[in-house]
Amino acid sequence: MPRPVVLCLLLAATSFTAVAQDTLPPVDRFYVGAGRYWADHDLDTRWDASDGAMGTHVNFQRDLGFVDRQDALVWNIGGSLGEERRHKVDAFGYDYDDDTTRLLDRTLQIGDNAYPVDADLAGTLDLKITGVSYTWFFHHDGQRAFGMGLGAMRYDVDIDLDATAVVAGAPVAYANTLSEDEWAPMLRAEYAHALSAHWRWGASLAYTKKTGGNVTGDARDVQVRLEYFPWQHVGFSLRYNYNDVDLDFERTRFDGNLNLNNRGPQLLALLRF
Repeated sequence: MPRPVVLCLLLAATSFTAVAQDTLPPVDRFYVGAGRYWADHDLDTRWDASDGAMGTHVNFQRDLGFVDRQDALVWNIGGSLGEERRHKVDAFGYDYDDDTTRLLDRTLQIGDNAYPVDADLAGTLDLKITGVSYTWFFHHDGQRAFGMGLGAMRYDVDIDLDATAVVAGAPVAYANTLSEDEWAPMLRAEYAHALSAHWRWGASLAYTKKTGGNVTGDARDVQVRLEYFPWQHVGFSLRYNYNDVDLDFERTRFDGNLNLNNRGPQLLALLRF
């Protein structure tokens, strides 16, 4: 083979190796991030009375005056195991709280209380969501990774609804408190694609359905992300997240339903290794 051709091939191989080394891996060895989540959220619930009478379907934003858009702190930490980074573990969380004051414009049956029209309501809402996951990337070629795994999301909801009203000329006080926490195990799929030395994108999808026990329902979580690393170990992640859970409770203290929907963009600063 002519010497110039050999030199050209060696140069091409060297260039290809340099480009490959400069490309971001689809999965990092370790990463930690924090940022803000601008969430549109809907919370619908129904608390039945202790005698079995069905409660009113209440929307916390429309009926009770809680805000439907709020920003929250979001965090994310994780990493991959194995020489080829085929095993990934991940954890994230966010929480927000809100309060409201409103004169009710319709009668609401909540638990054993019938909140009358024009009742002066004062309410608080505290919501925490935490997630963990494991993914096995059975396809991993150094630029793209696709895998399946298991995950779980924990929902912590604390609600206080206090109100006062004048009924038949006498002041009456109403109060309801709900504190629920529940894990939703999920099957999940994840895809990651390194575009260059600075850009990477990915997506994940998780779903579960529970049909037995005193808590039944389904939950789903979808996320799409675009990541930019102007520096080797420091960058930014722009994400859009959609999370929805619909649960039916059969408790000794109450029966009811809770539907929670969160969706919106997230922006995180990331540190990767």
